[in-house]
Amino acid sequence: MPVEVDVPQKVAERLVNASATRRWYPFEPKVIDWSVPLTSEWAYVAAGHSVFSSSGALNHLSPEDRSFVERWETTQTMRNVAHGEHLLNQGILSMLWQMDPYDPSYRFLLHEVAEECQHMAMFNQWVRLNSDIRTRDAGELGWSTMVAQFTEELARDKPEAFWVNVLLFEFVGDESNQAARSNPVGDDGRPLHPILVQIGIAHTSEEARHIAYARRWLEEGMPKLDDEQVLEIQRLTELGAQAVIDRRQFLPVRYSRQLEPYMSKETFDQAVASTPASKALLGQLYKLLVDFERLRIVSPETMRRWEDSGAFD
Repeated sequence: MPVEVDVPQKVAERLVNASATRRWYPFEPKVIDWSVPLTSEWAYVAAGHSVFSSSGALNHLSPEDRSFVERWETTQTMRNVAHGEHLLNQGILSMLWQMDPYDPSYRFLLHEVAEECQHMAMFNQWVRLNSDIRTRDAGELGWSTMVAQFTEELARDKPEAFWVNVLLFEFVGDESNQAARSNPVGDDGRPLHPILVQIGIAHTSEEARHIAYARRWLEEGMPKLDDEQVLEIQRLTELGAQAVIDRRQFLPVRYSRQLEPYMSKETFDQAVASTPASKALLGQLYKLLVDFERLRIVSPETMRRWEDSGAFD
């Protein structure tokens, strides 16, 4: 059964034109200057967005050691975000098999795949520059095949649920990128490394189009679903949102042996549990879920349960 496109053609055409005329190709020097050295004069996580923010876990470190730990955190995050972009692309490509190639949405989604590939290359370039940070063997093979298959089936069979997951990934994660471009300093007052500021600008600029498209699909598509379909969307959405609430992080950053010279696992776990970045993320999630409630993507009963339990505090 072909995927029914629920984004008006004029909206899709406008986004197509924007993607065609304004691109942030990450290997153009005016977009990102990859030549800036990775030295200790820079911070590597925006203030308030590190798992170590407010914990004091890094206060005793020398500038060089602190820079290493911050680079470790950012590099692990970029590795994880690239996996998320990969899964998003697999869903879109699955959807394209069943979409009318003459529909403007088909063209826009091709642009989106291209842009997400550029983002993956951008994140990977950061990982490559930080070759002293170990990011391999993080368990990807244990879950990637299962999640990839689920994502492809969701995009093909339940596109509204797929776009919900896209927003949970893009919209909530966008908050840290916005911080990198709007408040480019670290917790200790050092300026944020220019490459990270430029990545934040490039990423959020193109993601704005992707978010707009996903939102419009849900605005148009949700009213067309029957009650049983809506309940299924709500169940899937609540599972995804609950995972973010329980973890209180957007993407997991796990302790590794590379941190042993700088802190114990106990210190790391305490920092993660108390970071103010969790509050900022949950605040962004709440705004998104309020909109989801309006569209019947999340039930009022679930929202009240989350609010009454202090899930967003």
